[in-house]
Amino acid sequence: METFEAKIIEIATKQPNPEAEYYSITFTANSSGEVFSSCYSHFVGWENLDRRIELRAASLVKANRMLSFYRSIGEICLVIDSLEDVAIFLLFGGHGLVEKTVAENALPDQLKPQPCVATTPFGRFKHTLSLPKEVFNRAPSPKQRMRVMQRDDFRCRVCGRRSADYVDVELHIHHIRPWAQGGITQDENLITLCHTCHKGLDPHYNLKLFDLISSTGIQVTAEQLSEQYWQGVRQYQETITKILSGEADVGKKTKQRKKAK
Repeated sequence: METFEAKIIEIATKQPNPEAEYYSITFTANSSGEVFSSCYSHFVGWENLDRRIELRAASLVKANRMLSFYRSIGEICLVIDSLEDVAIFLLFGGHGLVEKTVAENALPDQLKPQPCVATTPFGRFKHTLSLPKEVFNRAPSPKQRMRVMQRDDFRCRVCGRRSADYVDVELHIHHIRPWAQGGITQDENLITLCHTCHKGLDPHYNLKLFDLISSTGIQVTAEQLSEQYWQGVRQYQETITKILSGEADVGKKTKQRKKAK
């Protein structure tokens, strides 16, 4: 009988069927045992137009290109061509290229449209349920406000002035993607501006402000992203082990994230 380890190696090293179509789906978990699924997706409509909450459904991908990318950054990607492969995938987690018919039969919840919001300026989307409730508050909390100002060295990121040096400076926390255009209240969308620069913004939504945040050193390196991925996979495997042993609640909600196509 083929061992679990041997089956993992088999589907982790094979190539996609050139005659088939594939979805790219990922399973990870956090330290609390919440399972997350994500996939490459495309826009299919609006859940809430005023708040720019999109409905996004899974997209078919260029399987060979996707597989080469994952392997180039040291992340395993399983090639799933059968229901038996799906069972292995659900136990192991991580990235999977799932053949279209197999995915539609075995993983329909991962493919259907889900409400998502943009969390980066250039198209990374997350399911609304996978985000903390606080990011949907219009104003940052006092602790978040202080965290953002500390990250920005308590100075305006445009002109560089700070209230410690200029008594007329009043520091504001600004949504780069405006709240009215679906911007959420997360650190990556907030920047410290003085009242003068804030008032003078034109246009109000200026993508170049994201570059000023990046210069403060909050950019995540490829190595850090890879480590976050593997940590999520390990936590997924631990969660599945607890579920199978009866130590965890199998009914815990699986949250979904959508990656832009």
